[in-house]
Amino acid sequence: MLLLILIKIGCSKELVFYPSRKFIMADYAQQIKDRAEKIIDFTPEEISQITPDEIQRIFYDLQIHQIELKMQNQELRNAQEELTRSRNNYHYLFHQLPIGIVIVNSTGFVEQVNDTLLEWLGFDKGQLVKKHLSSVIVEADKVHFNSRFDSFFKIPDGKSMLLSLSGRKNQALKVKMLAKKANDKDAGTNENAANQTLIITITEVNDLIAVTA
Repeated sequence: MLLLILIKIGCSKELVFYPSRKFIMADYAQQIKDRAEKIIDFTPEEISQITPDEIQRIFYDLQIHQIELKMQNQELRNAQEELTRSRNNYHYLFHQLPIGIVIVNSTGFVEQVNDTLLEWLGFDKGQLVKKHLSSVIVEADKVHFNSRFDSFFKIPDGKSMLLSLSGRKNQALKVKMLAKKANDKDAGTNENAANQTLIITITEVNDLIAVTA
């Protein structure tokens, strides 16, 4: 009887499956649970009359169910590992690209910045995050940047900005900025538009001249 109660408890646990198989597996688990409950609801006299074949079938179904759960758990672990690898690859590429990359919100405040740009400017990690991008633009170009930022943010395609950043030892670093919306498909409402971000790529003008020459 204790074993039958354990079967009932084991079959009634809430489990997580992939959406494509969730309802099929849940229905299958419910069938096993119902069969076990029918046995548990019997009196001791009735239980003694259950055939060995019926008990064997319940154990067989339960074992199959446990194997399927292990397979599902392995698939979940594999998916998590793949996601972790993808994130690590993105992190590596983002910081190792030979161009500066900065991600800003709709008001121009920095949300992410790569190591390349930080190295150009002589900043440590975290020094530029949550600061306005204009804080690293030389005074002579701030008015130009601020006056163009709204239109640059709303429709960045085909636009660029040439200006100077304040680099190491206050030396001006002449750069070209290009941009692309990070989540343009989600801009259906004003609320979504406020949550949009802009990915700005920054290239030193001297590098551009060297490539062109």
